[in-house]
Amino acid sequence: MQNYSENKTLCQLKNTWLHISFEDDISAELGNVIPYPHHHYMRNNKLVYCWLIDGFFDTLKGVQYLNDIIARFKITFETSQYLKHSIDNESFINPLKLKQFQGLKSRAIQKIRQVTRFDSSKDFIFYTIKFYAEDLIKEKTIFTQNELEDFAIINFIDKAKDRSTLKAKCRNIHNYYLERNFEPDGSKYIKKDKDLVMATRQEHANKLSLRNEEIAKQKIYNAQRLIKYFGNQDGKLSLRAIERESGCSINTVRKHYISWDKI
Repeated sequence: MQNYSENKTLCQLKNTWLHISFEDDISAELGNVIPYPHHHYMRNNKLVYCWLIDGFFDTLKGVQYLNDIIARFKITFETSQYLKHSIDNESFINPLKLKQFQGLKSRAIQKIRQVTRFDSSKDFIFYTIKFYAEDLIKEKTIFTQNELEDFAIINFIDKAKDRSTLKAKCRNIHNYYLERNFEPDGSKYIKKDKDLVMATRQEHANKLSLRNEEIAKQKIYNAQRLIKYFGNQDGKLSLRAIERESGCSINTVRKHYISWDKI
């Protein structure tokens, strides 16, 4: 049976492969902003670079370090995407030290200073989510807190105990843009009185409600078509079958249900 010191020694001997995909050509940045990768391959027509990093990152603090690097990549290269990290204790390649990614940190800070007024923070995960929020504003003018949370969890959640911290970041960012009537940072902000802010929030809530209702309608219609033409597990054309297939609540199904003869 291994004791604590033995387990700790084993962890210290392990290194970590980090896999990041890129849509854009970043070859000019290799050796400058970021170290040359140890390996690369193609995946879904995207080039994936792999770096072997010195250290074991499956502890709580290790995950925070790893997420910090992933966030720096995302800020510096918008089309980059974290794919996975894996443990390696068999390769004979010399791993990279975290300090060798300092160029990536400097470039990320530079971009934060260019895009926002808040240039003193080093919370790269916060700014990755914030930049994603700005992209949502440009794409569809408004966004929900759930959309930010989904993005944050997909990109940065490796341990369940980090979820509350991510949600807090998303809540702060959502409230910030809600207060500004979803105006991006580049636009001039004029502080509004309380009544106008409340009216804006109500308008925003109404827009989201209408959008969610349209999404629910489409889900229920699709579920009914699927059940009618391909059947379902109990073989019945029932509201409960639509509920299971669509993922909507039974009350939402009753509200938007379409007669089977009209499908």
